[in-house]
Amino acid sequence: MLIRTQILCVYAACLLLLGGCGADSGQNDLRRGMAAFAEQNYPEAIACLTRASQRVADSPDLYYHLGCAHLLKGELDPAAAAFQAAFDLDPKHGETLAGLGQLAYYTKELPKAQIFFRQALEAEVVSDDARASILNGLALTEAALKRNDQARLCLLRAQQASRRYAPAFYNLGALYLNAFALREEALDQFELFVRLADAGSPYQEKARNQISRLRGALERARAEELDTLRRDPDLAARRLHEGVEAQIARQFPKALKCYRDALAADPLTFSAAYGLGKLHRDQKQTAEALEAFKRAAAIQPAHLESHLEAAELAVQLKRYDEAERILDRAIARSPFTPKSADIMARIRHAQGRYAEARAYGEFYLSLVRSDAKGRAAYAKWVSDLPK
Repeated sequence: MLIRTQILCVYAACLLLLGGCGADSGQNDLRRGMAAFAEQNYPEAIACLTRASQRVADSPDLYYHLGCAHLLKGELDPAAAAFQAAFDLDPKHGETLAGLGQLAYYTKELPKAQIFFRQALEAEVVSDDARASILNGLALTEAALKRNDQARLCLLRAQQASRRYAPAFYNLGALYLNAFALREEALDQFELFVRLADAGSPYQEKARNQISRLRGALERARAEELDTLRRDPDLAARRLHEGVEAQIARQFPKALKCYRDALAADPLTFSAAYGLGKLHRDQKQTAEALEAFKRAAAIQPAHLESHLEAAELAVQLKRYDEAERILDRAIARSPFTPKSADIMARIRHAQGRYAEARAYGEFYLSLVRSDAKGRAAYAKWVSDLPK
């Protein structure tokens, strides 16, 4: 279950009304309606805002909140009418565009939802949380269309926009778990959600259940793996030391053997796997280097450089599906690393998936400095990608 309605509540909490100049009774109804909305008393909010709309006719915010109240009650037709009234008053009203996107998402008009959410991103909105919630809505739309790359990038951009916007963490956890089969990385996102979300959020219990289930599964898998390993850390340390000395002395065949012996003694010797990868890479033994860096990344998943080295080598070998799987984990572990976005853009380009290549290319550009070397040429490459 994904968090879908947060987009509406965030706007309601952040907006300042720009009410018209109607009679006092209209303004009173407006204030009462907004107070009822803030208290989640949607029937009262609808009654007050409907009365206010008869006297305050020039406020898109009024109609936007009226549409939200109807939508949160599941009343789609009156919600659509209210959002349309707000849109007619101000076609560039960011919150209204997002509301129309949310409505289209609920009614499964996904291409229409995409359009409205994208238009909302181009408009001004009231806060960073509001922008994050639009990106969250667009991410859910992309995920429903099975465009998982775009969904992931939207959720990462939502986290960039507001590090306190909890739904983006829950939904990214669900995406990593269900679409990318990344259990550890999903666990990280659910744990962040629990820290950020209000204690009364109905998704707290769901997230805690996911955390408990994932922790148990990962601990069992780790225990089973360790049970099958034969380890001699002391012997591995000696062989590793010999390998380093041989490498310094440029005795590369001996160094390779020592690193392999270290891994045979203890399969969890990260430095031996990483050293093996660098030696094979420097000797242009690409396939062997790839396997060594993959092994290093498996031993120490938090070591980003192992993932990136492996991905680059897989691209060189034109093993794009393998490179993609490596980068999926690298991006999940360290999402705002420009090199990861660049490599994934090149992979998608090589696969002929130009929409995804553009998305990753644009994400890369958002992560590098405006005066970074080669940025202008890269931006041109992205803009020239086939539509």
